[in-house]
Amino acid sequence: MILNHFNIVDLTQPLSENVPTWNGSCGFCIEIKKDYDQMFRVQQVKMHAGVGTHMDAPSHRIQGGVSIADIPVEQLVVPICLIDVSEKAEADYEISVQDIQDHEAKHGLIPSNSLVIAYTGWGRFWMKGDAYRNMDAKGQMHFPAFSAESAELLLKRNISGIAIDTLSPDCLDLEFTVHKLILGAGKYIIENIGDCSQLPARESYAIALPLRAENSTESPMRIIALVPH
Repeated sequence: MILNHFNIVDLTQPLSENVPTWNGSCGFCIEIKKDYDQMFRVQQVKMHAGVGTHMDAPSHRIQGGVSIADIPVEQLVVPICLIDVSEKAEADYEISVQDIQDHEAKHGLIPSNSLVIAYTGWGRFWMKGDAYRNMDAKGQMHFPAFSAESAELLLKRNISGIAIDTLSPDCLDLEFTVHKLILGAGKYIIENIGDCSQLPARESYAIALPLRAENSTESPMRIIALVPH
């Protein structure tokens, strides 16, 4: 039995009407369409595709790119490499080539087909007012992200995708270069991933399952980690 060998860690942020979003609007609600007086409670979910813990498919940024439904499942059940910068990452911090090299110096080269998670600790601001978006007076948000150079290095490792515990792997770069690089290479991006503090740097596995929605460029998801005892 799998539970004899692994602890299961939920890396998914819970959804509600008050979750932080890129544009600040709600983006999620559940309406009751029928209730128990009609035997079953039937609900309708209304939401943006890119809300909460969610996945960006290549088609989100790249015209003609792979959609959510067409991402091979073999790329969704993969080893995790955790880049832990939680002790130093503040607003405007970017995961650097040096961060990746430091990780590899301790743990070896990042294996092909891995999910690389940036654990910045920014998730501590989830559902804490405006702190997660951290917008300044000019409307610019400030939160940790990836540098373009780090994304380029990770692509050389032939990863499956990247994840981060913020709204986006791009922040100050309004050209969204990391999106362009990662999605342009046919990889995926997971945003607003949950608390990664229980994950080791290596040896755990992700099960990252978005909705299998045809022609979808983004999708909400449930992602868990299997961590060996």
